[in-house]
Amino acid sequence: MKIAILSDIHGNVPALTAVLEDIERWRPDQVIVNGDLVSRGPYSLECLRQLQTRFPQAQYLTGNHETYVLRCVDEPADPDSPTLDIDRFADWTVGKLGTAIEEIRAWGDHLDLTDLDEGASVHITHGSRLGNRDGISARTADEELPSKLGKPRDLFVGSHTHKPLLRQFEGRLVVNTGSVGQPMDDDARASYGRFTLQGGQWRAEITRVVYDKAQAEQDFIDSGFIAEAGPLARLIHLELQQSHAHVGPWRRSYLDAIKSGEISVADSVETYLRSLA
Repeated sequence: MKIAILSDIHGNVPALTAVLEDIERWRPDQVIVNGDLVSRGPYSLECLRQLQTRFPQAQYLTGNHETYVLRCVDEPADPDSPTLDIDRFADWTVGKLGTAIEEIRAWGDHLDLTDLDEGASVHITHGSRLGNRDGISARTADEELPSKLGKPRDLFVGSHTHKPLLRQFEGRLVVNTGSVGQPMDDDARASYGRFTLQGGQWRAEITRVVYDKAQAEQDFIDSGFIAEAGPLARLIHLELQQSHAHVGPWRRSYLDAIKSGEISVADSVETYLRSLA
């Protein structure tokens, strides 16, 4: 049995195209999209439709960005909120997805497979058992893992952090698939996971795929994302260019001041970018 698990595509068509071509050559029995297919990038709907066309039987799980865009639909932000501009890239994505939003509502949060070949098992979720924003990384301490992993399974597959990981814990294989569309481990190549079950044992491999990153960067401009999706679009674009996190550090530095009205989202982004010069 062979399973391909990909995640954190974030509307990056060139990266997804290259990864799907690689998956087609590998010929897995099952393809699972482990969340964050949409938002944070220019072509969410196009990515969804390409996956549905090339792998009609693929299964989809909800990531924090699917949760985010659904919240933007169901609970529109207060137009007077000082944090309004933070949501603009998600609101922009909602507009591009149109009726596909209702397809996303049907996705589950977890996939738990038991009684596979020779009793093997696997749990797949975007973050961890604690939620789709609660990921597992190399910095996660051993004492934190039991609550994140939950009921023991032979293989646990998460994503969310945009940094791939292979780790053993108490006889279990723990894997983070990394990101297709926005890797943040200083490696520009797209990342996904290949999982092979043979003789009741799982073997995992993180596969890196080169793609047309120059086109992906241009797509941010051509789609209107940079011009229309708010101040954070510039930070997201920089993350794509550098394969390194910026939204997180910006948020930690400025979110409290934004909420208190001390600085606007736009000004905080400008200040943050100047600090990098």
